Amino acid sequence: MYIDDSAKEKFSKKVLQRVASTELTFMECIIELSDEMGIDPGTAGKLLTKPIIEKIQQEAKEKHLLKGGKIKKLPID
Repeated sequence: MYIDDSAKEKFSKKVLQRVASTELTFMECIIELSDEMGIDPGTAGKLLTKPIIEKIQQEAKEKHLLKGGKIKKLPID
């Protein structure tokens, strides 16, 4: 599925406006907008610009939902 840059910009702009006007997180706003627009949240993820993705990652790190640094692996060969 091809998603053009203008669709990304429009959706991302709506996300930023929703975050600014509410006390919701980026993820909560994306889920709300995707429900309102009838878009699957997985597809909505493809409509996000890089700056918003980085903000979501930062939110996740602050809430300890995403670890920073190296991925730990079990010592199994």
